[in-house]
Amino acid sequence: MSLTSDIDLLKQVSFFNDFDNDQLRLLAFGAEMRAYRAKQVIFRQGDLADSGFVITEGQVRMTISANGFDVQSQILGAGSLIGEMALMAETRRSAMATAIEDVRVIQIRRVTFRRVMDEYPDLAAIIHDRIAGRLAGLVGDLELVRSKLGNDSEEVMSLEEVESFVQRDH
Repeated sequence: MSLTSDIDLLKQVSFFNDFDNDQLRLLAFGAEMRAYRAKQVIFRQGDLADSGFVITEGQVRMTISANGFDVQSQILGAGSLIGEMALMAETRRSAMATAIEDVRVIQIRRVTFRRVMDEYPDLAAIIHDRIAGRLAGLVGDLELVRSKLGNDSEEVMSLEEVESFVQRDH
């Protein structure tokens, strides 16, 4: 793919909505194209994360496991960003990513993303505010769950029950 086509693809990813062409060009210029074969693991749950991936072709299965069992699975396709938190902070992968079919991705390393944020502090402030708003929403959802259970409740909800509860009440 060319730099221009990479920029065009990044424009379609909602996370990059606030980026202008120069910012996307810098991001795309520092990114790497990667290809994975069908059934190949892109990364494993718990791995250190230093980059995000934008799927350009194919589909990826994201799987969260707990106690040796797959508890949640999602399929992502072209235009999806995987690992957005890894662009901003040192973290571990919260899920395993496996290519369902042959897949091509644009890999954006945290160092490249931070370089763009350093060169465009106004953009960094926008991204910061967006993430702060999402975290505030998450905290609100968790507080709602806690209040519904009661402070003294010993009842434990599964991840599926919490998700169902939050979706039902919102």
